[in-house]
Amino acid sequence: MSEPSLPLIFGMALCTVVGAAAQRATGMGFALLASPFLVLVLGPFQGILVINVAGVIASSIVLLQVGRDVDWPRAAVIVPMGVIGVIPGAIAVDLLPGGPLAVVVSLIVILGLAGTMLLRGRTLPHSPALGAAGGLASGFMSVTAGVGGPGVVVYARATGWEHRHFAATAQLVGVTMGIVSLAAKRSLPSLGAAGWTALLLAIGAGLLVGNVAARRIDEQAAMRAVMVIAMIGALLALGQGIMRL
Repeated sequence: MSEPSLPLIFGMALCTVVGAAAQRATGMGFALLASPFLVLVLGPFQGILVINVAGVIASSIVLLQVGRDVDWPRAAVIVPMGVIGVIPGAIAVDLLPGGPLAVVVSLIVILGLAGTMLLRGRTLPHSPALGAAGGLASGFMSVTAGVGGPGVVVYARATGWEHRHFAATAQLVGVTMGIVSLAAKRSLPSLGAAGWTALLLAIGAGLLVGNVAARRIDEQAAMRAVMVIAMIGALLALGQGIMRL
């Protein structure tokens, strides 16, 4: 791939700032908010590679800031089950038509998000089985629909997981899933010096904005924002699946 033009670099940097800010302020949102534009201007393969790399970098930096809040007992279930969930997801992608598969998976997540909203403050008791289901859903969705966050969000909302611990643990999930995705692709983005510089500066700027926002919003507002972002991601995945029918 040749060096992206300046307008494309500017657009990539802008959506990266937005995604990184959301990632820091709410605990998720980088891939969901940045992927539509990056895939559009860089192409599916390079766009996803940029999302994976930038997501790993952003989540790693945020994890350094909030690592003390990671819920390690839950992470010990969710993270490995997320990696395992990639396997049936990859098999499903190979065996089933991509469009219908993405539509079905996205609809299931949308229904799950809607169901947790209807709980109206009521929660399910946390259990390792629910955590495993959330991790598996995240890994499976990351392969089949291109977004893994909503699976964990449904689990977090359904069990009343405190947002501070959810947001920190989500960074560990994001780093792991990003590295697994890059390892599976065995490739890095071909951005050139200007592209890499813009990407790294944009991540830094977005995280600085997110740091300010994180201090100004309470946990309930942050979780509501996470639910909205997750729903947007699921709807985007649904739209992409419909276009592939």
